[in-house]
Amino acid sequence: MPDANSLTLGEFSDTAFSENHKRQMHRWVPWIAGFSGSFVMDVIRDAAPNGERLNILDPFAGVGTTLVESVWNGHSATGFEINPYAALACRLKSQAGRYDLGKLAAAMDRFDDFLDEGSDREALPRSVAPPRFKSRVPFFSPSIERQVLCCTDFIREQDEKWVRALFQLALGSVMVGFSNYSYEPSLGTRAGAGKPNIDHADVYGIVRRKIRHIHADIAAFQGETSRFDQRPEATVHACSYLSNGDRVPSGSVDLLITSPPYLNNYHYLRNTRPQLYWLGLVDEPAEVKSIERESFGQFWQTVRTGPEVPLNPSVEELADLLTALRGRNADRGAYGGPGWANYAATYFNDCQTFCRVTRPLMRPRGRLFVVIGNSILQGLEFRTDRIFAAIAEAEGFEKLGVHEVRKKRTGNSVVNSSVRIGTVSRPVRLYETVVELAVAA
Repeated sequence: MPDANSLTLGEFSDTAFSENHKRQMHRWVPWIAGFSGSFVMDVIRDAAPNGERLNILDPFAGVGTTLVESVWNGHSATGFEINPYAALACRLKSQAGRYDLGKLAAAMDRFDDFLDEGSDREALPRSVAPPRFKSRVPFFSPSIERQVLCCTDFIREQDEKWVRALFQLALGSVMVGFSNYSYEPSLGTRAGAGKPNIDHADVYGIVRRKIRHIHADIAAFQGETSRFDQRPEATVHACSYLSNGDRVPSGSVDLLITSPPYLNNYHYLRNTRPQLYWLGLVDEPAEVKSIERESFGQFWQTVRTGPEVPLNPSVEELADLLTALRGRNADRGAYGGPGWANYAATYFNDCQTFCRVTRPLMRPRGRLFVVIGNSILQGLEFRTDRIFAAIAEAEGFEKLGVHEVRKKRTGNSVVNSSVRIGTVSRPVRLYETVVELAVAA
């Protein structure tokens, strides 16, 4: 491998996921988190300047940016993703080299015929809305819901599992756009954001366009990866990495590229509830709760109550911050500093677990690139990148660098709530960095 410091600040592409919205393969699913395909490509090319084949791991794979870029550039990849909707997208995108384009084109023709027949008779769908999905206002207006359920009828009739899954993903990726909800950036009612509800939309046409984009991208992806003597493969585990990392063989990973959930309480699972229920990925709220409890860092809502969560990593800066945090707005109990301290302690305990799970999987001098951002809790700044690097060093990794790649990030609800209650004592800039590590010699 090249010198570990060969990539320096300013040489990384912008990590912002928004770049992916127009890139082939990556554009399938809009996503609030993650990083850009260009960033991943830069890291991979630096790690394999002479075209060496790498084994690449992304423990928090999201919708598959790392895996897609890995396969596209000739490398094998493994990803873990606990959110069933994101895992579906990750698997379908990264394994696109396996699909029969002729069969997909035939399914698209059947979809056109199905919709033409349905629109002629205004057919009542056989599918029904998910009974356990609840929302403050009707998620879809009646005419839109009928079309969504007719699309679901078609999807269920397809014999090929992967064809069904691609149509599921096409529907899931566009459904919020014609619903009475929107991302601001968290999922909320359109009315709450000052927008009118959507009474009518051409759901069929929107889904048709999406599946055609998907077909075109798969053709390009297959054409690009056909140049390799052996087409690279991706494996996706739809489960927690912290509990299941041993599915990866010891000493097999050359390069790890990932972005764990940030310490900002953005509730990825809740923000994909529509897709989880309407695509049949979950049926019961208990399933969602189970995934929440297994998620990295969990969420403030799941850990704020109960006894004080002890901090496992021995990092003086972090221990001092947690002590200060527990004293903030203590009269508010779980809604003040004590509740947020439980959340922060859980988060950094999981950072330590991540390091302990990962180290045995890496090859000697294998490199890790972890994209992470600072956070504000109850007016206190947590320099998460610096704390994470300290935890990693204590667990046998060498810190090669902490590279700032975004000097400004969009704010989040935690920051805003801190500002509203007047606890921010000084201006704090939200930034994003890449923590670069290697297995210590």
